[in-house]
Amino acid sequence: MKNKFFFFIFKYNYRKKSFNNFIKIRKIKNYRMYDFSGFPKYYIFGYPLYFLTKLFKTLFKNFTFISCDSYPQLKLNGVNIWFGGPSIKVPEKYKSYKNNCFVIENFVRKEENLLNFFPAYPSNLNIKSKPKIVFIGDTNTLADKLIDNIWNNEKENIMDRFSIIDERTFWHKYNLLSNSRLHYYYIQLKERLRLNLILNLNEIFNKDLIVVGNKWNNYLSNCLSDEYDISKIKKIYHGNLCLDFGSKWGNNPIYPRSVEIIESGGLLIQAKQLNFFKNLYANNSISNFSNLNELIDLLKKLLNKENLFYERFKKQYDYFNNFENNYFTFTKIFEISRQNNINENSKYRT
Repeated sequence: MKNKFFFFIFKYNYRKKSFNNFIKIRKIKNYRMYDFSGFPKYYIFGYPLYFLTKLFKTLFKNFTFISCDSYPQLKLNGVNIWFGGPSIKVPEKYKSYKNNCFVIENFVRKEENLLNFFPAYPSNLNIKSKPKIVFIGDTNTLADKLIDNIWNNEKENIMDRFSIIDERTFWHKYNLLSNSRLHYYYIQLKERLRLNLILNLNEIFNKDLIVVGNKWNNYLSNCLSDEYDISKIKKIYHGNLCLDFGSKWGNNPIYPRSVEIIESGGLLIQAKQLNFFKNLYANNSISNFSNLNELIDLLKKLLNKENLFYERFKKQYDYFNNFENNYFTFTKIFEISRQNNINENSKYRT
């Protein structure tokens, strides 16, 4: 197999956090990876190398470049990763690019170039005598009469089956499928679900629950302040039951928060996402729940049965402690990176 070379060349250091350990991979089989992102590597190595590749396409035909959030926006031999949400978030001037890639999608739109950045180098488990339930994230419930009415009408149904809000029939019932603010309504309904789940869990588990985020001060008396230090976040997750209610933007099980939990050595406890793939939930590679009662029952068992906690963690660790899944991700990146090349070459055909 011929070697292929992948280069991360986005401008800003802060975006490395979204890639988690994926950006630290250096070799998988015949693939080689290099991180030339952030200051000063982007200016010294990253963009100059991309410029040379555009000039000498044949010489560098096995080079692929990975950018993020259009800094820079790549056209040839590269992909543009958008972490901020589905394709609706892409600026109009870049929407025509065939190499835009996304990590989130939802019922509103299925993304053509959906990528999964799987966990890499997951931390193993140091069993704690008394693990905690952890949630790190904000809450941003905005006043909206329409969504408040939907929530009040559907609260019991949603708490009984979270995934109902990811179904088109749910929104069709309220004549919102073609509404220009559908994404906003979807996010705000998820905000209300997240808020109510945390409030319910706080009543039941209280001293066993750690909630991190300044905005929770309006609802909880015992939450911790915002935390941005990656090493401290990893320490909070490690060895604990780590809640993930899914992305506010979509229904993908593999996205930055869930990956960060797994790589940190936490046991991921995830609301079951509709856009899952074979065996991910079936064998408890990810411990999951579909409603409030299932979540409460699962947390009680894991807090009180050390053997069950270890068994679930081992299944999670064994499933993600390999590079096979990310090998296919890099393969897909290479294939997508050539889409604009095809369009560009077609201009010169007669």
